[in-house]
Amino acid sequence: MIEFDHRAIARNVRENTVYICLAEKLQPDFRTISDFRKENEKLIVEVFKNTVKAAKDLGVTGLEQLSIDGSKVKASAANKSTVIKDVLEVIGEYVKNELKKGIEVDKLEDEHFGNCRGYDQLNESEKHKVKAVVVKYIKQVNKDESNNRLKEIEETIKVALDEFEKDKIENMSLTDPESRFMINKKGIIELSYNTQITVDHKLGIIVANDVCQDRADMYQLKPQIELVEVNCGLLKEGTKICADNGYYCGNNIHYLDDKKLDTYIPKQDVKNKTETENFVDNSFDISHFRYDEENDEFLCPENQKLKFVYEGYEKERKRKYRLYKGIECKKCKFSKNCTKRKDGFRHLKIAEFSKERKQLADKMRTEEAKEIYRQRQQVVEPVIGNYKENLGFIEFLTRGIRSVRSEFNLICTAVNLKKIWIYSNKREIF
Repeated sequence: MIEFDHRAIARNVRENTVYICLAEKLQPDFRTISDFRKENEKLIVEVFKNTVKAAKDLGVTGLEQLSIDGSKVKASAANKSTVIKDVLEVIGEYVKNELKKGIEVDKLEDEHFGNCRGYDQLNESEKHKVKAVVVKYIKQVNKDESNNRLKEIEETIKVALDEFEKDKIENMSLTDPESRFMINKKGIIELSYNTQITVDHKLGIIVANDVCQDRADMYQLKPQIELVEVNCGLLKEGTKICADNGYYCGNNIHYLDDKKLDTYIPKQDVKNKTETENFVDNSFDISHFRYDEENDEFLCPENQKLKFVYEGYEKERKRKYRLYKGIECKKCKFSKNCTKRKDGFRHLKIAEFSKERKQLADKMRTEEAKEIYRQRQQVVEPVIGNYKENLGFIEFLTRGIRSVRSEFNLICTAVNLKKIWIYSNKREIF
């Protein structure tokens, strides 16, 4: 197992022969190692990029087929450390006005918060949360005579309030305000970050990586392709791009088509309600509606027309759509099988880039496309399994999006170096 904990590294450079040799007998303490990570973000990024370059120079990255995948990694924060915005505002006001006075913990009662706006509106559980956090902060401030801790607390609360405004979330962690509640593969909801990697199929080298706060992967495909091109140069036309259905959306398909890349993304299994409303009978699924491009209208399975009504925009999915409405649905004997709308008229919401979506869907039904997509499971998923199970990377040690990005870059660097080392040794043997 590779150590990423700065305390463990500091211990190993004193006790482990391998580490002593690699460190050339230098013995930095854990704080020096921790500060190095914080102060050298750009250097850590360059180190990762150098592993990609080394792999390219060795000829073990073909850049002919790439797979993208995401994985949730637990943040260095406990679920119980979260607060709602109302609680945080009360804590913020108390810190600003009262904490500097050196209040004794055992005298902390409700009357101490009487001047804080909103405190009387909180329920008993929320009031208890305010007291618990304030008690912790009072102890920390009383220990720090230089008043540095008070400034850190004020900054933490400011960052947390900014995160509430930025992401419109319900709960915020005071330990790591930039982490988000996410569901992992075990179905457990915990404070996490979403890690993203792009892997080359030739040897399994990670050619791009990132960490984001998005709970879904959908909006991470374009950033991954852009990072690949920063690290490896522009991708050739026809490069195969594989990703699971979490990345499926019209914008991604259009983006890859526009770059003339060969896309392999299966459609999401769950029916997308924004594409077809109040659907009842499978025979009236949107796939059975034919589009007449010349007249810009749809024909249903009963050859009834659906005319264009208006163009709208879905904020949640960040995409445009066109709405089509049936003309004579009430006269159709299958009206009740087709829609549950009270007015009896079938509506179709057609997402932007529907033509590209249909072309991809048709391609993904072919045996050749299915075989190419199956290769993704043999390439990118083992890489994630390797650094989680073999390297023990199941939780971040650092906090904040910038710090966890540096930490993940080090993980990916270690993965690439090991693959390059194994490949080089095999080549020397043969």
